[in-house]
Amino acid sequence: MRALAIGLLTLALGLPAFDVRAQADSEEEKAARSLYNKGKAKFDAGDWVAAEDLFAKSLTVYANPYARLYRAASLAHLSRCDESRAEMTRFTPDQVAAKARDKARAMIDKVKALCGPAPARPAAAPAAVVAAVPAAVAATGGATASPAPAAAQPAEPSATTDVPPGATVAEGEARVPDAPPALPAAPEKGKGRAPGAKGPILVSPDGSGDYARLEDALARVKPGVAIHLAAGLHRLSKPLDITTPVRLFGDGKSTVIVGDGEGHVLRFLGKGPFELHDLAVEHQGGRWARVIVVEDGDVDFRGIRVSGGVRDATARRGGEGLLMLGGAAGVITGCEFASNALHGVKMAGNAHPILEGNTARSNGKGGIVWFEGSGGTARANTCAANGQYGMAVVDRAAPKLIGNVCADNLRGGLYLESGHIEGLVDNRCPPYQPK
Repeated sequence: MRALAIGLLTLALGLPAFDVRAQADSEEEKAARSLYNKGKAKFDAGDWVAAEDLFAKSLTVYANPYARLYRAASLAHLSRCDESRAEMTRFTPDQVAAKARDKARAMIDKVKALCGPAPARPAAAPAAVVAAVPAAVAATGGATASPAPAAAQPAEPSATTDVPPGATVAEGEARVPDAPPALPAAPEKGKGRAPGAKGPILVSPDGSGDYARLEDALARVKPGVAIHLAAGLHRLSKPLDITTPVRLFGDGKSTVIVGDGEGHVLRFLGKGPFELHDLAVEHQGGRWARVIVVEDGDVDFRGIRVSGGVRDATARRGGEGLLMLGGAAGVITGCEFASNALHGVKMAGNAHPILEGNTARSNGKGGIVWFEGSGGTARANTCAANGQYGMAVVDRAAPKLIGNVCADNLRGGLYLESGHIEGLVDNRCPPYQPK
């Protein structure tokens, strides 16, 4: 397996960079290229988990065949072979440049070798037999095969060459398998991570995870960590500021981050990336607040629900579900922004995200709005049943609006303060009618 991994990595290093000549100036291409290049760097470093995630994100923005091939390879390394095979059904070597096709075919062969046919599940061995395996290996001089790991690990340099399926290893070349690692001591529930433990941090409100509170996890883990929020209510003691890269993912809308403080529930500051996947963020109570504030940096929001923004009408503050400021950018897809007192999503400053396939409904004033010098792209979003309009473009803002739908908004679908903007394509949003 290690030899196969090394061979696959060598082939991958020889493939050409992302080909974006067709639409090099579009926001979508820039975002996809950035994600692809980050994924390739992770792949070349043997970080298959991060690589697969970045290639998947790139493909949601632009279906580049190189990203598809790399994602299939990453999935194969992670032993997620069904997904790898499914990705390979969408790829053929003729989709890439002619000079890269031979290497692409060789990479496909390596992916197939890593996964092979779907293995039959063996019956579980008794605990006594499992415990006896290391001793058996030592007694036979290393000839006993060790069980395959549940997921392939990053390859380590090795002089061993690939052995084709069915070939016999020459006498004297049998390798002693690595001894099983000692299991780390289990921590007290909800009190932190066991030494040496790997994988996402688990935060569970009932105390059964690594931490019981999100605030404690963020205060103690390293930047860039993935944190899994189990289903349930994750109540914050105060508005939460996040300054380092982090990925928070839940179990769907049954995972809810709840805050009742003044100002915001979550606020992201810094360069990012800041990732929220498959969870809900909600403000409760009567204090004024935006639900999520992004002051700068790159975000990746997928499958989240944002609700409960409260407006202070006297001071003219608060009420947004998501407020993006500064140079905030990134991708927001498949999300819902509902029941906020002012706007579902507001861009200001020079924020320029890509919003695709989102829903903004039942907000007090606007569904998705752009102010000041903001921009970016909004594609295939639905803005419905909002208190004034579905979408609005104000001040110097200049987003591209493509294929969006506005329905049942009180005063109309699209409000353009200047009367027109460039980049309106196939939207079904009737014009805003002032009253």
